[in-house]
Amino acid sequence: MILKSQSHQVTRSQVRKINVLRVLILLVTCNLLLVTLLGCAPTYPKEKIEGSIIKICKKEYSLDVKVETAGKTLAIYVPLSDLLDLTFNMTKSAGEKINDVMLAASRVTLSTDAKYNFYCIIAHDIRIPEVQLIAIRYVDDIKRGFLGDISRDESFRRMVIDFRLSPQSQKERAIKEVFDKMSLDKKWRDDVMNDFFRSQPSGLGEIGYWDDRFYIKDISLAEFLADQIANRIKIAFKDDKVLADTYTIKASKGLYDDKSGKDYFRFEVLAESKWFKEVDDGKSAENVFRKILEAASYVVHAYNFGAFEYIEIVNQSDGRTLRVSKALLEDFRKKKAKFEDIISTNKVDAGIAG
Repeated sequence: MILKSQSHQVTRSQVRKINVLRVLILLVTCNLLLVTLLGCAPTYPKEKIEGSIIKICKKEYSLDVKVETAGKTLAIYVPLSDLLDLTFNMTKSAGEKINDVMLAASRVTLSTDAKYNFYCIIAHDIRIPEVQLIAIRYVDDIKRGFLGDISRDESFRRMVIDFRLSPQSQKERAIKEVFDKMSLDKKWRDDVMNDFFRSQPSGLGEIGYWDDRFYIKDISLAEFLADQIANRIKIAFKDDKVLADTYTIKASKGLYDDKSGKDYFRFEVLAESKWFKEVDDGKSAENVFRKILEAASYVVHAYNFGAFEYIEIVNQSDGRTLRVSKALLEDFRKKKAKFEDIISTNKVDAGIAG
């Protein structure tokens, strides 16, 4: 009897909880319908986007930032006094500050009526302004991360991060040296710089901030994926213990070309064998090609991106080039096409014919 009574009490409790949930669901549904019918003002209206990010960074993180928009790309400049340590690695403090700015950018881009596809963080050490850190995130990836659709590790791998010298600083330094030799008037120098040497970037590699000016562009998904795949190639060689022990990635560059009549990805990788390792040249090339195919096939599938005909891989260590069609790349991902069959053709147009 006691057990039956307890069972009966639990059942009634469950019924009450179900009824409460039904009421809550009904209230939420009504509220959503009301918001849909009456309209809902965004937390950060598009007219106040730039000011909102500046305000959040200043008020909550004591950081002075600058913000500018290029199409559907939002750029945020962060000057830091401690970006690099004595070994030229990013300091923990700088990493936390950049993360704070990313959080502010994510909050705003996810709660606005403005349609942003990307945001870009540009940070440099005010002691060495020529060195900059660039971090680019795809807004849809941020949404999926918050919803748990992609893991934290995957979310990190989808972010393009690069430490590099400012391309604009290098360009202007070379030109100024010529001006100095010619003893040209300062006003004339500025006019020439503005007219011929201070243009907006044509690719992601030229993005930056220099001399109180943004150098940004409206980032496309295709060029973002090209850079992301190039980054993943570097990570893949570090994560693979055998490859990390055998090779050093000197360079990994991704490019998306849609101006030559054929849309395609091109990846140039310089993977050098370590001096104490004897590596078969043919095997070395195969390992490079395999890793790039794995990274590329995964990324284009993950983003459901199909606006390309083929990928082209250039192994700069031996000059070998491989082309693999979009269809063959997908077959490789599904394991319908063996890597050995792809590489055995050893042709520049492997995978394109037929």
